[in-house]
Amino acid sequence: MSDLQAVADRVQIEALRGEFSDAVMMNDHDRLASLFTRDGVVRIPEGDIEAAGPEEIRALGARRQALMDYFMQTTHPARSSSTATPRPAGPT
Repeated sequence: MSDLQAVADRVQIEALRGEFSDAVMMNDHDRLASLFTRDGVVRIPEGDIEAAGPEEIRALGARRQALMDYFMQTTHPARSSSTATPRPAGPT
């Protein structure tokens, strides 16, 4: 992989993290689910939470919104190796 490709990949991954945080904070559950592939999974180990696939991810967002009046998500580098893979926007 070229250095230029590595930089482009990192930019796309950072943009994806920003989209994720914005979708969560704006309670846009459809947009949140659209950021994942059909076999995508959200895992929050500290809360013993897991949602697999767009429908479960969409429902997780709705459940979170029902429990909290306000939510703020900040992006931060992964603590371990990341398996995020950017993909073009559009139907999956």
